Amino acid sequence: MRNLAILALSATLVAQAPLPPQPVPAQNLITPQKAVLGKLLFWEEQMSTDNRVACGTCHTFAAGGGDTRRARGTGADGMLNTPDDVFASPGIIRSDAANDYTPDPAFGFGLQVTDRATPSSLTGGWFTDLFWDGRARSNFIDPDTGVTLIPAGGALENQALVPLLSAVEMAHDSRTFAQAVSKLINVKPMALATNLPADMALAVAGNTTYPDLFQAAFGTPDVTAARIAMAIATYERTLVPDQTPYDAFVGGNTTALTPQQIQGLNVFMGPARCGLCHTTGLFADNQYHNLGLRPIAEDNGRQGVTGNPADAGRFKTPSLRNIGLRNTFMHNGQFTNIADVFTFYRLGGGPNQQNKDPLLIPLNVPPPAANDLINFLTNALTDPRVANGTAPFDRPTLRSQILPQLGNQNGIPTVGSGGRFPVLLNNVPANLGNIDFKMGIYNAVGGAASTLVLSTGTGLSQLSGIWINVGLNGSELLIPWVLNGTPGAAGDGYGTLSVGLPNAPALSGLSLYTQWFVWDGGAPAGAAATRGGRFDLF
Repeated sequence: MRNLAILALSATLVAQAPLPPQPVPAQNLITPQKAVLGKLLFWEEQMSTDNRVACGTCHTFAAGGGDTRRARGTGADGMLNTPDDVFASPGIIRSDAANDYTPDPAFGFGLQVTDRATPSSLTGGWFTDLFWDGRARSNFIDPDTGVTLIPAGGALENQALVPLLSAVEMAHDSRTFAQAVSKLINVKPMALATNLPADMALAVAGNTTYPDLFQAAFGTPDVTAARIAMAIATYERTLVPDQTPYDAFVGGNTTALTPQQIQGLNVFMGPARCGLCHTTGLFADNQYHNLGLRPIAEDNGRQGVTGNPADAGRFKTPSLRNIGLRNTFMHNGQFTNIADVFTFYRLGGGPNQQNKDPLLIPLNVPPPAANDLINFLTNALTDPRVANGTAPFDRPTLRSQILPQLGNQNGIPTVGSGGRFPVLLNNVPANLGNIDFKMGIYNAVGGAASTLVLSTGTGLSQLSGIWINVGLNGSELLIPWVLNGTPGAAGDGYGTLSVGLPNAPALSGLSLYTQWFVWDGGAPAGAAATRGGRFDLF
């Protein structure tokens, strides 16, 4: 018992920093109406141009404010499966300025992937600048008027707007804030989500519109990019993860940490040297460091923002709060568990010496002490409300969690030129009033004539060697189409049918079935076809 008391006392002496009060800019004070609007917008998939991506898609509480998904993306060379690849967040299938599918040089018609791993959103309000390179600055300027709305403390507001126009994350090519705002004005709030938390459900009850919600939050119904940013930032500032075992320990509960975790805290502050950059409280230092992880030529980090050679290869120190829920670590997502991250630091960081931070030196931390440290990081810094998804860290179920990535498909495709099977894209939710609804095809022969069939029934039959995956009863709709792509090139053909769905409640519950047929002279059967697809109107 005496040894435990000594451990507790020593840890108490080094752990005098609870999470400090969160700075809130005077120009965007927290109100309940603004916070719930921000919560709706944060989880609103209709903010994206394919209705499948919300802020919360990549920033999930189950991953400590990061992304539960982990996808391979390209590095500086723009190619996949090369040494500079990153592991980051999948976004959307690339679409052109008209929101029609278009091939991406690296990802084709697959989901594009961000060029850096997704940082946690949960402690963003404590940082002066945001993103790994700090390009979301402290002063927030209205993107429509050029007027400075928040002279300092507005990094969250700046960060909130970037994904809206990112052609990788949420947008088609060349999207504007005016387009994003126009769409938001006309959608039914949270039309795609289910299992809404009580505060969200109450806010959208009845025929509440987004202009109504902006009226309640800001005093007028005007929907603007700046107000979207201010609402989302307000919601994020209500997510304060300060009920960890560590916080209880600092608050005076000497049994909140296990003896092993207390020892891990001492290792953290002592031989592991973690506290030099991950200062207790926020468990970050609001600074940027070059860890020698990868060559600077792959990603120059902070230097790309400041232009200062001294910042070459430096990246923001992330907060370690809720790190035990993460499955991707470092700006390039190189590691998948805390043990590997600590091994990296124990060996003195990465092998790339150019501009490497001198704080990184080999560490003398034996395995038992390392295990104590990992226990502390994994368990003592996790807020159980975050881990369990309880208020304020509750969330709805998103449509993208239910709808398969390529949409609901059935049947058998028919091979075309070059042994290629055309692929159907019917992944966009068919919510009534969806102005961005579309269906697509790719991997067909380029420049070919095709026919898109829409039917009220499904089927599986074969006609002259061509698989028919829709019901044919004489009432189906046949839409002729000429595919894009180099004429005659196998696998180069693609196309998109974009059509706004009417806001007609009588159509709710109707299922339609679709299939593309490609008139392909190089196909064994004289034509190729996709699998069948189903979309359910709601």
